[in-house]
Amino acid sequence: MMTTLRRAAPYFAGAGMVLILLALVAKVLSSDPEWLPGTLLGLGVMLIASYALLQPQQVATMLTGRQARYGGNALLLSVAFLGILATINILSHHHHKRFDLTESKQYTLSQETIQILRSLEKPVKVTGVFVPGDMRRTDVEDLLKEYAYYSDKFSYEFIDPEREPSKARRLGVTSYGVLVFQCEDRRQQTYGLDEEDLTSALLKVARPEQKVVYFTTGHKERDPQQFQPDGYGNIGRILGMDNYKVDLLNLATITETVPGDAAVIIVASPKIAFAPEEVALLDKWLEEGGRLMLLADPRPLEGGEDPWAPFADMLKKWGIRLRNDLVLDPASSFFGDAASPLVTRYRFSTITKDLGGLTTFFPLARSIEQVTPELPEEDLTITPLIETSGKSWGETNLAQRQVRYDEGTDVRGPLILAITVESRDRGSRLVVFGDADFASNEVLNSVHGAFGNADLFRNSVNWLAEEEALIAISPKPPDIRIMQPLTPAQQNMIFYGTVVFLPLLVLTLGGVVWWGRR
Repeated sequence: MMTTLRRAAPYFAGAGMVLILLALVAKVLSSDPEWLPGTLLGLGVMLIASYALLQPQQVATMLTGRQARYGGNALLLSVAFLGILATINILSHHHHKRFDLTESKQYTLSQETIQILRSLEKPVKVTGVFVPGDMRRTDVEDLLKEYAYYSDKFSYEFIDPEREPSKARRLGVTSYGVLVFQCEDRRQQTYGLDEEDLTSALLKVARPEQKVVYFTTGHKERDPQQFQPDGYGNIGRILGMDNYKVDLLNLATITETVPGDAAVIIVASPKIAFAPEEVALLDKWLEEGGRLMLLADPRPLEGGEDPWAPFADMLKKWGIRLRNDLVLDPASSFFGDAASPLVTRYRFSTITKDLGGLTTFFPLARSIEQVTPELPEEDLTITPLIETSGKSWGETNLAQRQVRYDEGTDVRGPLILAITVESRDRGSRLVVFGDADFASNEVLNSVHGAFGNADLFRNSVNWLAEEEALIAISPKPPDIRIMQPLTPAQQNMIFYGTVVFLPLLVLTLGGVVWWGRR
């Protein structure tokens, strides 16, 4: 019996090595059931140990003979090589750099998301609830890896609701394909799996305070809840993604002061003039540290009262005057439309610091003039944001069909299209645009990519609300690339190049070598 076992001992050792190899494969592939890798490893070690017990002399010879010395040297070199690899791996883990070689940097997070991640003060955990085989899991896991790369306070895991239904119930999840963001006792679910949806959910759990942005109503202003071409529905959605609560405010219903929860008030291109009492409410609120944005389109081209006339005295107090003109810029315009000035360079400010490389344009805009403020100048910081080219001018004669620059009447550029004012003592902040169309649904739905109109608007709101951490470039929509079918000529080129030319080249080179050695 013992003799038979000794003869079979080498087979035991071989089987043990095979089982250990299978255990490693099962561990790498995360096999099911979970106990399988450990069981295979234990059996393999037992079989190899039985070989050592049954054939001790052969084991001793292997460990002390010449082959053992050679093998020891090889083992030492192998260990040294593995040590070098481990050292490089550790260094690369702590000091590494990732590169996105796609044309549009599609797999690089936006600067806004990176800033939010780096400013996290408390841990945020994301739990993905996906069934096995859900193709979306791979894409969202790659995205979550990018989030975790920029912050050690961001973590994530995935659960299978069919195998772990109790965990899914504790999360309050009733369907699959959802991400649950958790920070302390706050929880937010999202079924959207792109960067914009993930960053929005992250903001909602990481920032417990939801600031309110009011749009004035009652004067035919742009409506953040309307998705008609001239509405501001897209802007309302963008602000909501930044965790703002967007609401309407009718100043005519206020008797004393504006709501105390107002972080920002926006007056977006009224068609009817404000009552003096309404302007006085805004003026008082701004002087007491309020945050106000005004979007002033040119006066009606067909004539009539300028809706912005009641704001003249208030704006003069802050060093601003709205000109009654229409800005024309033939040298830098949107697809040749001189009445739509196009801007690619910006004055440095917190609002525009990340807009480099992006283009903004302003259909039918009026210019803004900087004047001597009535408030103490040493308390104010006045910064022009957007300016036209030197070949632009402000056309004042809007009735004529043939527009031209009239010396002494029109104002030559560069002209200011947007300006900010900040009071250090009062804490007041004011942003004035000479155009409201640049943020309308019609414009935002028609331009994408390198156009920064939406980013300019949201950055202005973030500056007003003192949310500087959110001032950056917003997440990019995914690229949609359509593969064009090959033309017959291209198909022939690929066929003859791979099937005929390359094999013929190899045969020719082989023939030349044979002939030379003949």
